[in-house]
Amino acid sequence: MASSEKTGGVGAGVGAGLVTGAAWQSFCERLAAVGRRILEDDFPADPRARAEGHRHLTRLVTYALQWFVDFQDAEFPAFHRYDDDVVKWGGPNADNHYLRAKVDPRGTYRIALDASGLRQLIVSTPEGEMQLDQYRVFAERSLADLTVGPDGRLEIVVSADEQPGNWLPLHPETDHVLVRLYVADWERDAAPAIAIDRVGNEGKAPGPLEPARVEQALEQAATWIERTVVYWMRFMAARRARGRDNALSPPSAVPGGAADILYGGGWWSLAPDEALLVECEAPAARYWSFQLYSEPWFESLDVANRVCSLSGEQMQVDADGRFRLVVSARDPGIANWLDTEGRASGMVSYRYVWSTTAPVPATRVVPVDGVRAQLPLTPAFDAVARRTQIASRRAAIARRFRR
Repeated sequence: MASSEKTGGVGAGVGAGLVTGAAWQSFCERLAAVGRRILEDDFPADPRARAEGHRHLTRLVTYALQWFVDFQDAEFPAFHRYDDDVVKWGGPNADNHYLRAKVDPRGTYRIALDASGLRQLIVSTPEGEMQLDQYRVFAERSLADLTVGPDGRLEIVVSADEQPGNWLPLHPETDHVLVRLYVADWERDAAPAIAIDRVGNEGKAPGPLEPARVEQALEQAATWIERTVVYWMRFMAARRARGRDNALSPPSAVPGGAADILYGGGWWSLAPDEALLVECEAPAARYWSFQLYSEPWFESLDVANRVCSLSGEQMQVDADGRFRLVVSARDPGIANWLDTEGRASGMVSYRYVWSTTAPVPATRVVPVDGVRAQLPLTPAFDAVARRTQIASRRAAIARRFRR
């Protein structure tokens, strides 16, 4: 029997590498090379960083295979959740529920959800990925820009041609539709399921999976993993080189991000008995938060089991309209503690979203044991209250993310 007959007629044509196993072998070899890459001198070599780096690779592989293999059908799209409490990269916001769906710029799509209890969202049409040098965001809408039905139902049409009602324009170079749901109050804010359909394909089904499609997906996934692990390491290094340790930059918009989001941040570098004290006027923002990230992986820390992120809804604001926040390895005895997980250094990041003010946080390094004396307006927070706080976080993460 000829080889083309053995492979269903693929032969040496498109998809042949998948059928013969060559495409999978190439994918695995490229993964092995990425594993060797994080052992090079521009990545950290201490045992904890090596452990986190290899875990980071497993997370990138999990995302990339799901996205490129299972979520690339623009004829029958579905929203793919990512950057949650486990699979994460690129500085995800612990208060966001991130979803993306592949689209064909020539198509018309309908997005539908129940917006009851939803605090806020941003729907946007990106060019692609920052780590692939694709920074453009062609259009975006927030919940305030959209009309919600009296029953809470929200529908958005995404297309090249303008449509009546809630419409998001589809640029010819759009790769996917991105949705950020804001969950600032972890106890009350909704994170509803979202459906997307290509208009005209409702009730139909996709055809058989083609070898060429899987071969292409493996190629795309490998490239994405290779680029991602190096891009964010270099991003973190460049950010740290531009600033001073234990100081936070003013808030500003970033290329590839939403226009309504201002970011600021810097690095903590602390001894075990030191704390970084952050003081600032509360911004006039619909949403704001502070949180910590690991270096060089740019992952959020353990948001379920430690207090390493705080939204404006979770933040204790003192009677003078200012908040005091402490970054440290040991509990300083106030509600606004960001736990470094014992790390000597890492990134502190903050976001102001839809804000009419842009206050710049002031910082200073103080002894952990002296924090309470520095903050006469800030109420004390004991060990029982901390355990209750963490138990509540764990339950909220389980509600939002556990399959």
